[in-house]
Amino acid sequence: MISECNLHVDGTLEGNIIAKTNVAIGKNGSVNGSINSEHLVVSGKLMGNCECNIVEILPQGRIDGSITAKELIIEKTGEFVGQSVVYKNNECTNGFDKINKMGLDKSKVAPFSLKKSEDGGESK
Repeated sequence: MISECNLHVDGTLEGNIIAKTNVAIGKNGSVNGSINSEHLVVSGKLMGNCECNIVEILPQGRIDGSITAKELIIEKTGEFVGQSVVYKNNECTNGFDKINKMGLDKSKVAPFSLKKSEDGGESK
């Protein structure tokens, strides 16, 4: 999935996310795939890798995978299982910018699937 705006996941999403701005995984949210964005906030679960400028794991949030970021924040009772690389300079490049530079078709880069959330709606 490629997004040019903020994205909030409160259901289950399987696939990769490339976002120009912010991605938030709500406390009922679960993502199985990689995330590349400016800012990632996890209150739910991420099973996969992320490459972002800022990564925040909030209380009860969990990331299983590798993190590449300029800033990593793990709040009390937040969980992280994996490895991390924190860059101090501008070494971490947003994936959205990489796609634009490579001239790739954004509609074909990151397939994903939707699953029904607990309230019966579709998660995006």
